[in-house]
Amino acid sequence: MVRTLTIILDTGKTLHWNLDFSDHGTLQMNSMVFCSKLPWIGLEFCQCPACTLDPETNPTCPVAEVLAQYARDLADRTSFERVKVHIIEEDGRHVILKEVPLQNVVGELVRLAVYQAGCPVGRMIKPAMIRLPAFPSNQEILQALALFFALQSKGKADDLDDEQGKFMTSLHDVFGFLSKRLEHAGKGDVYLNAVVIMHSLSMLFSLSAPELISKAISEFEFW
Repeated sequence: MVRTLTIILDTGKTLHWNLDFSDHGTLQMNSMVFCSKLPWIGLEFCQCPACTLDPETNPTCPVAEVLAQYARDLADRTSFERVKVHIIEEDGRHVILKEVPLQNVVGELVRLAVYQAGCPVGRMIKPAMIRLPAFPSNQEILQALALFFALQSKGKADDLDDEQGKFMTSLHDVFGFLSKRLEHAGKGDVYLNAVVIMHSLSMLFSLSAPELISKAISEFEFW
């Protein structure tokens, strides 16, 4: 699990984020005074239909609140920029990646925020995401989702059942409504594009679930 992430821009500017996880594995960011002034962070601003959070106890969307700092830090950047990435993982391992498109970096930040923050929908799929490496490929994410549902299906390679279908619809909504929120986040296109990529992944998974689940079952060594 990523603990700190540093990116070095082509200008030499360094952006450093400490990803502070609670004992329960929830991604948290330091409180930001400016958040209270951003309407798109409010829970009821484009709130997802399946969201179970109460605005009285949760006045802000937990994912939007985490992404607010990223949106501020990256507001003047563009998605095609290439950056150097320095990752420190939970076990102390250092990973250095060069020439990474900034779009990919933000895609990973979005993934961590959705699945690790307090989103009631995103956290349901956390077991599928927790073992993925930093910056997983699209295929790795899809395989993790497929295996998650394959385990639930008890070996029956079939289409998504009604409950799973409703969940995937809710997940689509999370990415779609985040896109609407992030349209208000700043001048750059980085964060919005990242959400669209993840939304496309969930749509693709729904459309090809039987094939992916069958493949996941056949490749699962301890089935």
